[in-house]
Amino acid sequence: MNILIDGFPLMFVKTGIGFYIHNIIKELVRLAPENAYYLYDTLAKERLHTIVRVDRRLSALERFSRISSVQFPYMTAARVALFLSSLTTGGNRLSLNNTDVFWGTNCRGIYKKHMRTVVTIHDMAHEYFPEAVHPDVLSYIKRYMAEAASNAHTLIAVSENTRMDIMKFLKVDPSRIKVVHEGVSDEFRIIQDPDLLNTIKDRYNLPDNFIFALGTIQPRKNIPRLLEAFALLCDNPSFKHWLVISGAYGWKNKTVYSSIANLRITNRVRFTGYVAQGDLPGIYNLADVFVYPSLYEGFGLPVLEAMACGVPVVTSKVSSIPEVAGNCALMVDPTKVDDIAMAIEAILSDNELRQSLSTQAPQQARKFTWQRCATETLLTLQGD
Repeated sequence: MNILIDGFPLMFVKTGIGFYIHNIIKELVRLAPENAYYLYDTLAKERLHTIVRVDRRLSALERFSRISSVQFPYMTAARVALFLSSLTTGGNRLSLNNTDVFWGTNCRGIYKKHMRTVVTIHDMAHEYFPEAVHPDVLSYIKRYMAEAASNAHTLIAVSENTRMDIMKFLKVDPSRIKVVHEGVSDEFRIIQDPDLLNTIKDRYNLPDNFIFALGTIQPRKNIPRLLEAFALLCDNPSFKHWLVISGAYGWKNKTVYSSIANLRITNRVRFTGYVAQGDLPGIYNLADVFVYPSLYEGFGLPVLEAMACGVPVVTSKVSSIPEVAGNCALMVDPTKVDDIAMAIEAILSDNELRQSLSTQAPQQARKFTWQRCATETLLTLQGD
């Protein structure tokens, strides 16, 4: 079976969706090597641009994933085309005419009578928070989701909550929606190597005691309320923790930085910027608490990663997050600053609670694997 996969999200600095695609493809070529898997970057006038066939060696996947849009502004159009075409070798050609299945990894689909089309929808956050999305991106999302709702054979929802939102906003028959939860990589684990942890600590200049938050700096991640909660904790002279925030810089983030000065916590908050995937397990392990007060998530992968590393978690009791966290995290109303502050305080001050969450969390995380996710995705692509 020839399976064509939209690899466009892999061309940017990887966040949740990029890791979703990368991890599933790694498992697919292992689970069903008899299939031919092809990644492509763009489609224009019925012509697929860069095509890369991925096999069990995974070298093509790694090369494709190293393409970054950050490079493109510094390259002429001709050099971009040459750079992309260098990834394609003679044996990797594929046309839409001999494609059996198309997998749209992030709401985009290609629809032909002769092939099956499956499209993953990660969330419907734009319906709840349209003001938090750039107008051009909002138009893009709405267009492709409407096409998928009308034309895809099957939609993959990454959580039960996303499935409900698809039914609500896109009016899709539930029989056309398959829930396939994401997974957590084995690299997210409890680390007991002090040398490794000290290396990560030095690399990011981390304080001895800190609360950790992760996510693109944008309105939906609710960072301003987290900062307010942290400021409340800092009012107590005995409170010595720092707040470390990691993640790429998103849209409409200026208020985040101005609020730090207004709250007078500039000397207690540290931004690391984007953190390489290989370093994240170490930061999770070094943290005393992981806080994820997001207003909405399609899945909430950082919650799962933190739990796999055994760090106590404070997170939101909204959207899909309870599906992921189960009973192994402290759940709060993300709109209430006092609730966020009290949950953090509870974990830091109660050894028994902290130990209980640290013990239970990895067990909950192990319920979600990329192998299971890929197996269920493959069955969906096959139409089973």
